[in-house]
Amino acid sequence: MSRFFRPYEGTRPYLFISYAHLQSVEVVETIRILHEKGYRLWYDEGIPAGSDWPANIAQHMEGCERVVFFLSARSMESPNCFSEMRTAFRQNKPVLVVDLEDAEKNETWRELLDGKQELPLMQGAEERADAILRSGFVPRRYHHSWTEKISWRALGLVASLLFFFAAAGALSALASGRWNPVQPPEVVLETPVPTAEPTPVPTVSVGGAERFFAVSFPDSLQERAIRRALGNTKDEVYRWQLAEIGELYLCGGVVTDSFEAVSFDADGSCRVNGAPVKLGPVTDLSLLENALQLEKLGLICQPLKDISALSGHLLLRELSLAGSTVDDIGSLQELPSLETLHLEHTAVKDLRPLEGLGNLKTVTVSRDMLPLQWSDTAPFTVVLVK
Repeated sequence: MSRFFRPYEGTRPYLFISYAHLQSVEVVETIRILHEKGYRLWYDEGIPAGSDWPANIAQHMEGCERVVFFLSARSMESPNCFSEMRTAFRQNKPVLVVDLEDAEKNETWRELLDGKQELPLMQGAEERADAILRSGFVPRRYHHSWTEKISWRALGLVASLLFFFAAAGALSALASGRWNPVQPPEVVLETPVPTAEPTPVPTVSVGGAERFFAVSFPDSLQERAIRRALGNTKDEVYRWQLAEIGELYLCGGVVTDSFEAVSFDADGSCRVNGAPVKLGPVTDLSLLENALQLEKLGLICQPLKDISALSGHLLLRELSLAGSTVDDIGSLQELPSLETLHLEHTAVKDLRPLEGLGNLKTVTVSRDMLPLQWSDTAPFTVVLVK
């Protein structure tokens, strides 16, 4: 028999379960006990095949009141868990952290989970489930009512019994002559009584686009780039859709298709497909915090100072800040998958904050940036370009 069970779907209060799929066995063993005790909860085994995964996650996160997060090294490496917990943080959802192992939190995770109720490390699903219920985090209103416990099989049995008794009563009436289906019924003419017009019932819009986090673009260039990546020219763009974007290239005031379209003259002047471009309009990167599936990102020739919104992009492999006004790259320490970084023609002088990135292979710089600081033991190669 499958260990999975049907998650709750409805409008009553329920718990949202966030966990790493590689540890689904221990998590499902724990939450199955809560389920069997009658508590309503949702986890992502409830997403139908072929449906829009990010939209379904966003919908159930919006609909829940509380979140139970199973903490482990794997869950902290999961982009989906990070996205779920960041959404819970922004929506100010109460979160209960259940430790599956003794995992060290980095600065980003400490900030997300700061002040959250946390259960200590325990062995065994029954012990964890009992601790969750004793923690006071799950109110009684999360328990199924008696009407919710009636299964469709039970309802079908009741309907069958009612049909049987109705059929038996009809046969008895027919046999006794109390009911004759052939004889037409007696017709009684009555004067119709006028009735008042019914009062119109007002309609109430529930949910709608609001629960899908409609995007307000900080500038026209990001709007063009995001709409182009999504193939959406005029319709509303929702925040969960940003997680579908894998690549974005913003160069000056132009949206490009790849890094290959961008080049620099010896004096640092930027070109796209050979045509010169001026400094772009991008200063606010907060919208990109939702684009957690980005693997390639170009923020080229932009008036950037604060790039902290890029921290936590666990899948980002190639990033270009070339020609931008950025000088502090400390927040790039939170990009564990970064392999290639383009910094030519920037004000960056110190590459030492990058030395903790184990996957970083290449950092490109230009002569106008010299001298630069980095250690001889840095895991990356510094490439000087014009």
